[in-house]
Amino acid sequence: MLIVQKYGGSSLADAEHFRQVASIIKADSARRYVVPSAPGKRNKDDTKVTDMLYTCYEMVRKHENIDEYYEQIKKRYNDI
Repeated sequence: MLIVQKYGGSSLADAEHFRQVASIIKADSARRYVVPSAPGKRNKDDTKVTDMLYTCYEMVRKHENIDEYYEQIKKRYNDI
């Protein structure tokens, strides 16, 4: 049997959650395909990465510079 799993949102919000997902995946060799999506909120006042990407899109659409805002998204992934 082949298992495909998708993880995202709060299950990828921080490094600890990534480790939990990794242990789930490694626990069963049938889990061979994993589809990650954008990390979610780290706390109730946080912004989901998906929402940050939508904001970038809107900024580009309005011909605004996204460099500073995009750095926040990169930092989020680097922090994880």
